[in-house]
Amino acid sequence: MKKVFLLLSVVAFLTSCNVTESIIFNDNMGGDYKSSFDLSPMMQIAGSQGPTKPEAEMKKMDTTIVFNDLFKTHKDSIASLSSEQKANLEKLKGMIVHVNMDEANEVFEFTMIKPFETVNELKTINDQMDEAMGIVKSISNEEGAAPEDQMEELTKTKEVNYSFVNNTFSRVQPASLIKKDEVTEETQDMDSEAEEDDFGKQLEMQFEEIFSASFYTITYTFPRKVKSVSNTNATISKDGKTVHYKVAWSEINKDETVMNLDVVLED
Repeated sequence: MKKVFLLLSVVAFLTSCNVTESIIFNDNMGGDYKSSFDLSPMMQIAGSQGPTKPEAEMKKMDTTIVFNDLFKTHKDSIASLSSEQKANLEKLKGMIVHVNMDEANEVFEFTMIKPFETVNELKTINDQMDEAMGIVKSISNEEGAAPEDQMEELTKTKEVNYSFVNNTFSRVQPASLIKKDEVTEETQDMDSEAEEDDFGKQLEMQFEEIFSASFYTITYTFPRKVKSVSNTNATISKDGKTVHYKVAWSEINKDETVMNLDVVLED
């Protein structure tokens, strides 16, 4: 099982399976931000390589966490927290997290929704997502189901900068600071260990299959029609208000700036 977790950690570093980022803007350019993760393929591989649990012991949950309700229910406990802890919780006001986990059917999906009043608030959306993901990790990783560093990589969000200036909405994802030769070295180490036996080779093939079929999808809906979008691979809906952009993780890992978009709205 150590090899399973090693490979999970490396591949999770490269890709988080299928991720969908969607934003619906209102007339004031506020709206709702939603990030959805489908980690089912990772669960499928981990499940296929480990000992089979009795069905009665398999974890199953379909739950929605409304943070505003939690704050009301636990207001006395929150009052006793430090200023720093309170500040972290403050970021999660309005956040809604939905978790769907079914070990028997190898399903693991979660969605996070956060309303915002201005585009400027999106500058901290990654911090808010990370705080909420801490809740998801604690829920999904009971009894040490996966190493902490593995879950950290699976649920790590990337730095993204959003802005709306001169009628143009921009999404800028800085290039990764991790050098390609460092990734290559880790991958070679993984390959070297995997070649030790057929078990490792089988796992590597399974991860390659997941990797080739994993995507990051962006869907942005605006209150006015879109005049143009910078990336030629992005599409505009028939009503002219929604931009759809789907990118393979293999392309993102080569150059994260492929996720950058400039969307110009009509006056």
